[in-house]
Amino acid sequence: MDIVKTLNCNRAISHLDSLTTNLVESCVKDTKENYQRFWRHKLENSSKLTFYTSIKEDYELETYLTTITNSNQRKRLTQLRLSNHKLIKLGRYENIPREDRICKVCQAGEIETEHHFLTSCEVYSSLRENFLNYLESDPTNETDLNEHSLSVEIMKSTDKETVIKLSKFISLYFEKRSKRLEARNADSQ
Repeated sequence: MDIVKTLNCNRAISHLDSLTTNLVESCVKDTKENYQRFWRHKLENSSKLTFYTSIKEDYELETYLTTITNSNQRKRLTQLRLSNHKLIKLGRYENIPREDRICKVCQAGEIETEHHFLTSCEVYSSLRENFLNYLESDPTNETDLNEHSLSVEIMKSTDKETVIKLSKFISLYFEKRSKRLEARNADSQ
């Protein structure tokens, strides 16, 4: 009751004295459920969050946000999860058709999607192999290791060691990509 008054919400509730703890809890629960439905609807109907939609199932704080202590690694993983990076998304801002946003670091001729970046770009094959070897040697890892799991299932992991290793892996990918593009740009000048 005091918190309602403190937050100055008593103007919105005409009969403040009739307010019960159960009523407040019910309102909070309903508000959360309504927001989660709204959030899910926005995700399912977004053309820009396709990768995030494939890895985010529940509206809750992700383990990696509190597990990864290196802020740069946490940022890189977050950027990849949210498609807030310079892969295929950069072309969107330059009005390049999606099918023309080809990977600039390899010769495969594939669109530089998160999936290509994580699972098939030949430039990252040694990094990918090291990460897969780590996962295979980890007795606690229950992920079936294939292309789909590396790009989707592993992003859903809540295992702290896997999440930390994943963030290092993603950061190394982005570093290698930046160096490769810098070298390519220097050669073209």
